[in-house]
Amino acid sequence: TPQASLTAMDEAVVRTAILSISSPGVHFGDDKQATDLARACNDYAVALCKAHPGRFQFFAALPLPDIDGAIREAERALALDGCRGVGLLSNYGGQYLGEARFKPLFDWLDRRGAVVYVHPTDAPCCAGLVPGLATPLIEFPVDTARTIASLLWSGTLSAHPNIRFIFSHGGGALPMVAERVIAMGFVDPVLAAQVPEGAPTALSRIYVDTASVTGKPAMAALTAWLPAGQILYGTDFPWGTLAASRAALERAGLSAQQLPGIESHNAAALLGLSPK
Repeated sequence: TPQASLTAMDEAVVRTAILSISSPGVHFGDDKQATDLARACNDYAVALCKAHPGRFQFFAALPLPDIDGAIREAERALALDGCRGVGLLSNYGGQYLGEARFKPLFDWLDRRGAVVYVHPTDAPCCAGLVPGLATPLIEFPVDTARTIASLLWSGTLSAHPNIRFIFSHGGGALPMVAERVIAMGFVDPVLAAQVPEGAPTALSRIYVDTASVTGKPAMAALTAWLPAGQILYGTDFPWGTLAASRAALERAGLSAQQLPGIESHNAAALLGLSPK
């Protein structure tokens, strides 16, 4: 409920939350139904912003994999009060974001200089591989790495420099496997030609959040991989508590300059909000 969110925010001394629709998204096989549901979610978010000024903003839900419908809803939603970008999933029926079918949407978002927040979801290939273990525990971080690799080697990151991509969970498994993902010896030269600035440069422009990656080893990997200004506070609420994630950040060994940046200043700068 809104009150549950506000209570959790107050406990963690969080002024503003950026809301988004997580897995499994809004598309369940019918384009019209997905469009209606995305619109309803976005309109509800606007109502929350109006009812609780300064406490909520949101990333708009889009009815992907319906590309035309997604562009129409993005155009409508980005004009709504409180909308700070769009929220996507890491794959849609096993189709990753770098695939050609998504290019018209990214072309449109690039022209708008949009923020694109990406949250993982189940991949059709890989649900329930470890019996008794919830699929998201392992597969969500891996799926985030898959979609970043797809965006990288399809040339999508290079061709759309005006999009500010944010990936949940610290970029998933990518920081730990980045050497393998970007090593030219493993990459088809045809793909490599689509990233003229080089993979490290293309990847250096992305943002990540700290949901579920506030431990010291994970934070060490993030701060070694990305500029500190591109790491944003995230919580996975309601699966994780805001207060616990905030306390974990304080134990992560961050410097006096890095901590306030991650807690608020970096997101404020990216989204055009006041940090105080």
